[in-house]
Amino acid sequence: MLKFLEIRDFALIDHLSLQFREGLNLLTGETGSGKSIIVDALGLLAGAKARSEMVRTGSGKATVSACFEGVERLRGPLEASGLEFDSEGVIVRREVVPDGRGRAFVNNQMVPVAFLRKLGTHCVDIHGQSDQQSLFSRDSQLRWLDLYGGHQVTLAEVEGLYSRLEGAWEQVRRLKLSEQERLRAIDLLSFQVDEIRKAGLSSPDEESQLLEERRLLSNADRLFQAAHQAHVRLYESEDSIGARLRQTGRLLEELGSLDPRCRGLQDQFQSACISIEDVSLALREYASGVEVNPSRLDRIEGRLVEIDRLKRKYGESVEAVMAHGRRIEGELEELQEADRRVESIEKELQVLESDYLSRAGSLSLQRKTAAERLECSMGGELGQLAMEKTRFRVAFSSAPGSGGQASSGHGVSGSANGTDVIDFLISPNPGEDLKPLAKIASGGEVSRIMLALKTIRSIDDEGKTLIFDEVDSGIGGRAADVVGRKLKVLSRANQVLCVTHLPQIASYADNHFHIRKRVENDRTVTRVDRLDRESRIREIARMISGERVTDNVLKHAAELLQSAST
Repeated sequence: MLKFLEIRDFALIDHLSLQFREGLNLLTGETGSGKSIIVDALGLLAGAKARSEMVRTGSGKATVSACFEGVERLRGPLEASGLEFDSEGVIVRREVVPDGRGRAFVNNQMVPVAFLRKLGTHCVDIHGQSDQQSLFSRDSQLRWLDLYGGHQVTLAEVEGLYSRLEGAWEQVRRLKLSEQERLRAIDLLSFQVDEIRKAGLSSPDEESQLLEERRLLSNADRLFQAAHQAHVRLYESEDSIGARLRQTGRLLEELGSLDPRCRGLQDQFQSACISIEDVSLALREYASGVEVNPSRLDRIEGRLVEIDRLKRKYGESVEAVMAHGRRIEGELEELQEADRRVESIEKELQVLESDYLSRAGSLSLQRKTAAERLECSMGGELGQLAMEKTRFRVAFSSAPGSGGQASSGHGVSGSANGTDVIDFLISPNPGEDLKPLAKIASGGEVSRIMLALKTIRSIDDEGKTLIFDEVDSGIGGRAADVVGRKLKVLSRANQVLCVTHLPQIASYADNHFHIRKRVENDRTVTRVDRLDRESRIREIARMISGERVTDNVLKHAAELLQSAST
């Protein structure tokens, strides 16, 4: 949900801060006041192309910032891109400079504009003239039809079978290398396997163990001399510490015999002597165990050189080299048994392809049945939206050959989505040919078609902010009231923002914003006010009769509000 929007130096807007709420948010105002500028600003946050004229005259840059709350669906895309996800809200910012270039930020971290487009599909859906909508792509339309028809179980089966087919196709492709390439690969892998095997790597810790042993052998003489000299100075020399301790012990013994209070000192001294004697014995034993072995040191140096060479060729560590060896052993075995494996996999492929085509065929029949229901439902919905003459059709065609087929000579026409490609076709006026939804020119028609589709079934929209611009173009009266009611219903599951010129639609708002244009300090600026009930009555009255607002018009406006709230 869009919680907060701030716009600075964007077109006619010098500075604007808006706090949106759940439900239906309506933007009204006189023509040219800047209502669509706010929609354009949101389009920037969804990754739309920036233009130089978006920067307010005399400003160094235009900035649009927004905070989206309750968007758990953003966690995956953010974390996959190394960005932090904050469950409290995600802040998106876009900056545009006068030459049309700019920067994009998510949670104050710079990101490519393409990432905003990816993120925008999870946050907002803008419906209006020239906007590229989520339902304009064939893949999205197919996904929408599957959601509408409830085909998830069959679709999951088709996806699983296609995944297995892709795996089998890849195996066959690799095994069916040309004979010359296969023999070259066998020679190379055989050499690598033999080299790693001859190295006889014992364990991932071998290198670290050898390094520790080399350190000890390299310092063997110093270790022996240090331990031996320490032992001698403690007990072996004529002037050793041990001799002095014995003299001191006799003195303490004499002192204790003369003064009983000193006998405790003798006990403490005796304990210290025992500890020092233990240290001396340990030093003697350590010195006797120090190994001075130049030949062993040479062998270790050679082994470390060999391990380093293998690491440079096959991995950054002994463990990586051993893992590489295991992997290429499997590849070598696969290449050496290629003919037998190909025959086995091709038999498996025949079964998989048959199963895939069977399930994809069932899915296609389910889709065509759902398409007939959808065409009927759309006819009724569009009729209520003053588009009675509009024809809506779902056109089916076959999917092109798969990548697996092109590369391996095997496969089926289809994809993980099955064997269907669909187009939502529209003919707004009698006598006109049906054309793809994406090529409809009228922004108002596009918005109402989207509204009809989303009223029938939302396409993964729950929690998104849906933005409708020009949804009221060319309608009025009863149709306008129907549009208002449908927007209201849609806003129960999604936050909805809508720009409207019609009082019937405006009366259904949960949150009503009035946009006005005025001159301040010889500059035209746009201002926005959140309206309370009394202000809403006056604004709806203005929408009904223009500048001439009478008591009867105000009464009619109040009645519209009352009727919409019941």
